[in-house]
Amino acid sequence: MFIAITGPTGVGKTTLASRLAARLDATLMLDPFADNPYLPQLYVEAERATDDLALKVELTFIALRVAQLRQIEMITSAGGRVVADWAMVQQHIFASKTLPAADAGRVAQTCGIWSKDSPSPDVLIGLTAPPSTLLHRVRQRGRDMEIAVSEANLAALNDAFQRTFTSDVIQRDGSTFDALNDEDLNELIAQLTGSENP
Repeated sequence: MFIAITGPTGVGKTTLASRLAARLDATLMLDPFADNPYLPQLYVEAERATDDLALKVELTFIALRVAQLRQIEMITSAGGRVVADWAMVQQHIFASKTLPAADAGRVAQTCGIWSKDSPSPDVLIGLTAPPSTLLHRVRQRGRDMEIAVSEANLAALNDAFQRTFTSDVIQRDGSTFDALNDEDLNELIAQLTGSENP
């Protein structure tokens, strides 16, 4: 089984993925944002970032995520479970917010090409939250590169994610769902596994 969690910055993807992976005896795959050398500069420059810099960020993310998808395929092919705190769908969303429309379209096409031979999540969990909640969490975790993130940026991201979530996505509101609360987590695991006693 391959479970992926997606949603805007600060919504709690990593916290939920970590807890699910531990409970489901699954391999945890974390978003490789720390391996993208261009991302800190993009965050710092924010509104002044060049199209070239944004393109480097997005193309680097594609390469990093495709490499992880190959690892995920090896694990699931051997019968293992994987929980990831990202999904390829967010590649399109972030590209649409940082790139001109033509380049964002090319990124989407590139993702489509690579996705044909890559595993898709068996379950996609979509998290959203009010922008004020997202901003509070981003500030609370204190990453230097996220200092320039604004509530308006987070609101646009949150709206974009909400528009992409289809009926087959398991959705949770990050302002009321608490991944650190055992009752909330048990309810979600029961939905994932079809079990009443996770």
